[in-house]
Amino acid sequence: MSDEIRSNDDSLGRGHAWHVYPDPATPGVLAGESPFGEDDDAGPGRLPLDPPPGVVAFWALDGRIPALLNHVDGRAYLVLTEKLQPPTVISGWFVEPARLRENFELDQRGDRSARLIRIIQTTQTEWGPVQDCEFQIDRT
Repeated sequence: MSDEIRSNDDSLGRGHAWHVYPDPATPGVLAGESPFGEDDDAGPGRLPLDPPPGVVAFWALDGRIPALLNHVDGRAYLVLTEKLQPPTVISGWFVEPARLRENFELDQRGDRSARLIRIIQTTQTEWGPVQDCEFQIDRT
């Protein structure tokens, strides 16, 4: 990758891609800000600064994202894990392998973005096919 494309505040992140979304039928699940626990003190509408153990990175997904083939409407997250197993989430959240297209790119209000560089491999697991991905993560 050329230095012309990269900023000083970007990095590469690699992990297994998971799609995490709430079950709207679970009482109280939509009141929480994070699928990782109720002790999140980052405040309303903000993500925790540090990913939980075993999670490389995660991003809130807003609006329609055509490059995530199994995206659901409403609040959801793309989560990258170190190991080939789903992230641990609190009750009322679903986790399934993310199905990303090669052109996946996510811009979060201009202050953080993630662009899929490549899908390294796809492994069949008990949860379905899980993609091992490398992302360029930019922070301003």
